[in-house]
Amino acid sequence: KNLAFLAIPILVLLALWELVARFSGMPAALLPPVSAIFSALVRMAEQGTLWIDIWSSFRRLIQSVFLGSLAGTLIGVLMGYYRIWERILAPPLNFLLAIPGTALFPLSMIWFGLTELAITTILIYEVALTVTLNTWTGVRTVDSSLIRAGKAFGATGPSLFWRVLIPAALPSMIAGYRLAFSRCWRILIIAEMLVSVTAGLGYRIYWGREFFNSDVVYAGLLVVGIIGLVMERVFLRGLEVATVERWGTMREAN
Repeated sequence: KNLAFLAIPILVLLALWELVARFSGMPAALLPPVSAIFSALVRMAEQGTLWIDIWSSFRRLIQSVFLGSLAGTLIGVLMGYYRIWERILAPPLNFLLAIPGTALFPLSMIWFGLTELAITTILIYEVALTVTLNTWTGVRTVDSSLIRAGKAFGATGPSLFWRVLIPAALPSMIAGYRLAFSRCWRILIIAEMLVSVTAGLGYRIYWGREFFNSDVVYAGLLVVGIIGLVMERVFLRGLEVATVERWGTMREAN
């Protein structure tokens, strides 16, 4: 049922796209029909470039999200649980939040050159800031009555932290993971267009633009959207269902 709700709007949109592309009179170079885009996808898959591009982008994404989420969760918990860490880290966090990750690409390329490291450092930076903010907010806004109830049932120290504080803050933390993933995915595609990588979905889109292969450009954009949608709805949404909804701290929308 969920898969049908996910697929039907996309199929309707693709059908409308095909009709508009074929009967609107627009040049195929500007708006290729869906059939031409899928032909480009099949061609790229047969050549192997599609799988190499997907794997290259996916590898960069997973590395950056994992490292950034780990760092952001630790810093956010420290800031939310210990007032001294909040006082020390809140000003620099607010300062860095005002600087978008894409604005730091020139600086990253000066430091690390046109390399993979120039991409991953910016992605980790963006993920870590987003997760830190949501984790900090989540831990800080835990209802004090929950903490008192946990202490009344004998939870102290690490037990109070893992059994009361983290589960109560998890809705905000998972929202931070979802937001960080979507930001990281978008910035990654831009980064692959700017940095001299030899494979990746962003690189393939840029390559298609250089040679005015609009079917390749649209095919790359389609794959970017599908992967982002699947990752968000299958993995991140599944994490939410298995934790906060199962525990009753968040309900599913009617």
